Amino acid sequence: MSYQELIGALNRECEERVRQIRQAAESDAGKVRAEVLKKVCEIKESYGREQSSAARTQTDSILSKARDTARSNRLRAEKELSCRLYSVAVRSLRHLRDERYRDVFLSLVNELPPGLWEVVKVNPEDRDFVRGFFPDAEILDSGPGITGGLEVVGRNGSVRIVNTLEKRLERVWSEMLPEIMKDVYRELSK
Repeated sequence: MSYQELIGALNRECEERVRQIRQAAESDAGKVRAEVLKKVCEIKESYGREQSSAARTQTDSILSKARDTARSNRLRAEKELSCRLYSVAVRSLRHLRDERYRDVFLSLVNELPPGLWEVVKVNPEDRDFVRGFFPDAEILDSGPGITGGLEVVGRNGSVRIVNTLEKRLERVWSEMLPEIMKDVYRELSK
């Protein structure tokens, strides 16, 4: 082989080798680009999941706080409504002072245990006819505190019994209120 043929063969071999190296480099670069692209996509997906999870966590937190606030507001409103309803109920007790009131009063007196009652507090309108039931007791006006019924105090203040319409309402209010609230909610939903 001549010198020129040797140089030509080496050039061709070099060119072939360069072409192969270039192809391998392009192939490797393509693989690297694909891996980078895959990694970028994975990072974006992960970031999206994290963002979505963070957004979901934040949304859940906001909704939970909103539910708590709504529950608290509802309880406060129901408490206020309960107080207003109780106030209305107490004011309505005066309607029980109708023509049947003397019978109601007599039944309240009959519920008292036998004893010597020293002090009897009543509504000022009941003062005159109460004396017949308690001739030896001191009869006191309750002022606006007693709509109907009576409060009695025994010897030396040792026994005190409150048998008033107000006290009876107070005792049954916790049983009445849920039924009243049902009626209120039923009316509101119409």
